[in-house]
Amino acid sequence: MLIDFFFLYRPFLGLFWLDLDCAVISGLLERAFPLAVTLFIDQLPQGDWRLTAAAACGLLVLYAVNAGLLTVVIYWGHKLGINIETAMRERAFDHLTRLSWRWYDRARTGKLVARVIRDLEEIGELAHHGPEVPSSR
Repeated sequence: MLIDFFFLYRPFLGLFWLDLDCAVISGLLERAFPLAVTLFIDQLPQGDWRLTAAAACGLLVLYAVNAGLLTVVIYWGHKLGINIETAMRERAFDHLTRLSWRWYDRARTGKLVARVIRDLEEIGELAHHGPEVPSSR
């Protein structure tokens, strides 16, 4: 069953790698930012305003790059999850339309539909947030 889930990523490998790469780089930058601030505070000579301004601009650029990476992770990562959720919905719909009328006479269809929708939403969220785990805080 887990292998079937991984095959859902196949049509969206570009989005998967974009999401994973941006998440990992963003995580590394988040780890590097406090080190850079410490270096900025401890190593810069006092009174050298040009060097201080350059270091502050460097930290600002680092922060802006990280914000851009997080924007990619949030937007395109959720796009990845939605695409996978849509593919799973299509498979579930194909399966449910092949079931016999007798099966539907015995089943509680309202609970079935609610369960399928809720479960597929949760799996879609896992599909998006799963690749981000290596860089989680």
